[in-house]
Amino acid sequence: MRQAIGSVDSPFGIKPKIAVMLGFGLLILILMIDILSPDDYRFVLLYLFPAAIIALNAKSLKTVIAALIIAVLFENYFLFRDEYFPLYFTKIEILNISIRFLATLLILWLARSLRRSQLRVNLLANTDSLTGLWNRRWARIFIEQAIAALETAKQPFSVALIDVNDFKKINDLRGHVVGDQVLVIIAQLMMSFSSDKAVFFRLGGDEFLIVAPKLNEPEMKQLCGDIVATVNQAMKDAGYPVSLSIGVASYSEDTKSVSEILHDVDLEMYRNKTELKKYDQPNQ
Repeated sequence: MRQAIGSVDSPFGIKPKIAVMLGFGLLILILMIDILSPDDYRFVLLYLFPAAIIALNAKSLKTVIAALIIAVLFENYFLFRDEYFPLYFTKIEILNISIRFLATLLILWLARSLRRSQLRVNLLANTDSLTGLWNRRWARIFIEQAIAALETAKQPFSVALIDVNDFKKINDLRGHVVGDQVLVIIAQLMMSFSSDKAVFFRLGGDEFLIVAPKLNEPEMKQLCGDIVATVNQAMKDAGYPVSLSIGVASYSEDTKSVSEILHDVDLEMYRNKTELKKYDQPNQ
């Protein structure tokens, strides 16, 4: 169970596409310097650095392979410039070419290994270990991105805070293991509504958050209504005496801080919870 958020694919704080373009640009720049320099100067080792930048940031293995091929060709360009052909390479030249190729291949492999490790660290740092949803830390970052998009591109967004009503009864009467199972089931049900327009987070305890870029208030309320109906029915069918309360806030003009936005939806959620209690009161 995993939602995709593009920024997590950038393990070193720079957009991958920009880093890859920078890497290829540096390869060409170094080649130009190599061509214009006297024959006594060679810049073979410098090609490793842009190739490593590409390997660290490229999502596609094909891009890494392309960087490897280009780097190796550039490293050996002076052989082709002087009209040397593989048929006439000496043993020393073949050995040198092989060493340069293996060194470049090793650097790129190490870079890819570092990328995988860093992505895993980023994923663990931003993921709730119980439900697999994104956690509070990433929620704040994602809301900040939504605020930035509103300021620059006037792209509206909506936020919803979800609270599980009577969840404490589950923990008190059936134990925390069952309580954890309920949270996992709720998370899985919410994930069925996940898309590029609705990203789900667990803030902690029995509180969840939805951030929906590009959704206005009516669209967000429709989405939340569908989620409430689905989860509440599933909980009833499973014999768990819990339901959801949701507070929704949408933003299209006024820019607020992350804390203010979370405060807005918190107030809306408790207003919704209070209305549900008033509705249920006559039936008690």
